[in-house]
Amino acid sequence: MKAVTYLKQFLSLKSLFLIIGGSLVYSIGFNMFILPCNLYNGGFLGIVGYFMRNVMGLSFVTDNYIGIIYFLLNIPLMLLAIRKFGKDFLVKSAVCITSYSVLLSLVPVAKHNYLPDTITACLAGGILCGLGCGMTLMSKGSGGGEGILGLLLMHRYHNMSVGKVFNIINIFVFGSCILLYDVAAAVYSIFFAVITSVVLDKAYLPSITVTMIVITKIDLVEEVIFAAVHRGVTKIKGIGAYSGEDTNVLLTVVSKVESMKLRNLLEECDPNIFIIEYENVSVIGNFEKRL
Repeated sequence: MKAVTYLKQFLSLKSLFLIIGGSLVYSIGFNMFILPCNLYNGGFLGIVGYFMRNVMGLSFVTDNYIGIIYFLLNIPLMLLAIRKFGKDFLVKSAVCITSYSVLLSLVPVAKHNYLPDTITACLAGGILCGLGCGMTLMSKGSGGGEGILGLLLMHRYHNMSVGKVFNIINIFVFGSCILLYDVAAAVYSIFFAVITSVVLDKAYLPSITVTMIVITKIDLVEEVIFAAVHRGVTKIKGIGAYSGEDTNVLLTVVSKVESMKLRNLLEECDPNIFIIEYENVSVIGNFEKRL
């Protein structure tokens, strides 16, 4: 009971739904579409598989050390993450890793590829795996590995994202597979990994940077932005070209999640407000990426 009470401090029903739902979607995509094609793992699981096979001389399939090695590999990242993101992130990530482990074991592996070809399976599996990873990250936790590393680098470098980190790791993993193993399977695995990373970056809304231009005739609307998302705002005094009336032009940069929240609040503040949004803008300077 004490453990349940402790978890309730950090896990809401929404977070739990995102963690379990995301883990289930990922498990279906991986076990039903990717494993039947005998493709290689990407990310940290791919590093573990490479280490087991080439350094330790173990089988990725028959030797049950993958969970232990993956856990040990995550320890330094978790220690760095708890300093950056706090205990809330640690608890949610622990639940994420457990959920992934359980559901990957429970979801049956398809006996063969039911789709017309391997490319279609890579596309279907990549979309589901990317969506599942994005959902778990939206819970403000992580399934470990490249997810944690991506979040850490994303907060340090503005042009970095979890999907980009996943691709950088895969250059090493799949490059080694091409040199040592089946070239065709490695090429299909690269295609699967790229689809996964693209969908992941689209599904994980905090990684999408949005410029908002807000035009209103009401004063102090910027206070709504300050209070709701704690972002800086540039205020410009303008004049309506047609009406000739004084107008306030507000410029701010937020995440996709914050823009969705702000849109509703600003419309409540001024029903006649005019908002322009640009997604995936490049930002240089003092802009903090958040979970």
